[in-house]
Amino acid sequence: MSVTYYSINEELARRAKEMNSFYDYVPGSATQAYQRSVDRAAQIAEFQKQRVDPIHHDKIDHLLDTYARKLAENTNRSNEIAARVPSILIAGGGNFPVRKKEKQDRADETNRKEWREIQGLLDKIRSTGLGGISADDPEAVSKLEAKLEKLQRFQETMKAVNAYYKKNKTLDGCPHLSAEGIEKLKAEMAHNWRAEPKPYESYDLANNNASIRQVKSRIEELKKQAETVYIGWDFEGGFVDVDRAANRLQVFFDDKPEREVCAAMRHAGFRWAPSVGAWQRQLNSNAFYAADHLECIKPLSGELPTELQKRARKAVQEEAQETADGWGFYIIADLKTWADNAENRSPLEHFPSFEAAKARFEELRDEPYNSEPTEPGPDGQPPARLTLGLEHSDGMSSTDILHVRQGKNYLVTDFVRTERVRDDPAVMDILSRATSEIGFDFVRVYEQAGDERQHLTVIPFAEWDNPYFPSATPGRIAAQYYELTHRCYPIHRDPGLRAGQIASIVQFIQEGGKNGANQMSMAVAGLGISFRDNDAVQEQVTALINELAQYTESERGDVSQQKACHKKSRER
Repeated sequence: MSVTYYSINEELARRAKEMNSFYDYVPGSATQAYQRSVDRAAQIAEFQKQRVDPIHHDKIDHLLDTYARKLAENTNRSNEIAARVPSILIAGGGNFPVRKKEKQDRADETNRKEWREIQGLLDKIRSTGLGGISADDPEAVSKLEAKLEKLQRFQETMKAVNAYYKKNKTLDGCPHLSAEGIEKLKAEMAHNWRAEPKPYESYDLANNNASIRQVKSRIEELKKQAETVYIGWDFEGGFVDVDRAANRLQVFFDDKPEREVCAAMRHAGFRWAPSVGAWQRQLNSNAFYAADHLECIKPLSGELPTELQKRARKAVQEEAQETADGWGFYIIADLKTWADNAENRSPLEHFPSFEAAKARFEELRDEPYNSEPTEPGPDGQPPARLTLGLEHSDGMSSTDILHVRQGKNYLVTDFVRTERVRDDPAVMDILSRATSEIGFDFVRVYEQAGDERQHLTVIPFAEWDNPYFPSATPGRIAAQYYELTHRCYPIHRDPGLRAGQIASIVQFIQEGGKNGANQMSMAVAGLGISFRDNDAVQEQVTALINELAQYTESERGDVSQQKACHKKSRER
């Protein structure tokens, strides 16, 4: 491997030798000793590279270079200190500079302490790639993703090996293992106390699956932290800065702080970093909570540091919402004026955010014309009046998503006909938000009929088999539950029976209300436990439980029947 040697001051080395020995200095000996130390470190680094994943090699090279550079600096400093005052054996006792010698000894002790710290870099090289992955590592996410891929491959290998053994009652010839791996597993099974051992026991699969979930959670956590908005602030006597590259919250004082301030900083978890001239700690939410309790770095605005962060994040979220993936909104006060080609037809009003469009929609929603009786249109339905729509900033895509017809909100399904709109997650998020914040009463669904024509069907939105976006409606929940059960069990799918099966699940949810949703949630959780090794099932279970948790409708019951159940019998 390529090693960089740094310069050793031979003149200083010669003077240090003459100040402390009667023997002559051998030219180049200090450089040779230094290079031998670096070569030993290079051997350690090369051995470590053979043990760990290549993703860690750059870090090992960096540590080796740091070792070589700092050792050269330490060696030159050691020789410079040794050359200050001669040994008493060389100079003799007469007029010996005792004070200077004491000062030299203190400097030499400090330099020796630094040398021991430099040798500690060798231990870091030996441990690189064998421990956990620090959040400070700029490659933490990519390393964790590589680790996740390795764990997932191992999980699939264990399943395949177990399946092969179950079928053949032997590991011989297993294509998923090397010859050495087969013999190793055979030896482990021979010493297994179980009556019918398996190559990989259930706990092996469960433990590895737990590791997979843990790594996934860590990746999500680090990605979320990387996306989290952090800002610094000014305080009386300095400023606080956010260093994303170093993953540090740094406090810079204009002047050296008082002893009490330094003690308070240390107590709050901050440490002095001479390399940057700042007090710092790891960049995370805890750093700002700690800063809340430090009066010495209180923001000039008077707010707490955590309040500053919340305000900054809110501003970024609002800005992002206004330009989310290029989608804006439009309102047409009365779409009927367009259909009638009226002289004073309603203008197209544009809005940059959902909040602004929603406010205008609510302003117009209670206008009398939206509920007035009118003749049905060509499709046999009441004409569309107040309209809410989506439009993309590139001018290539736009679609109505909500029509008000005789006082009812109709979801417009035109978005399903355009692939670009239908497959855009941002559009699905907008529709989900419109469901919860505005609400739909009905949906106009175009279904394929036997004559190869599409026929319009109007159904209650709550009962619509919605395959597109989260809505926490009985129809959506029923469809997801139907798909989940068929994913878990090899049940025959009969398209002719599907509608009836979903309708029965919808009825159960509507009649049971929140209690029925809770019962279904427990059933779904049971499926998740039974199929814990199936990632697709786990993802679907999580999504369905989340929607069931958002279902808040009360149970539907026949009031007359409920009252009849409480009547006294004639016998009484």
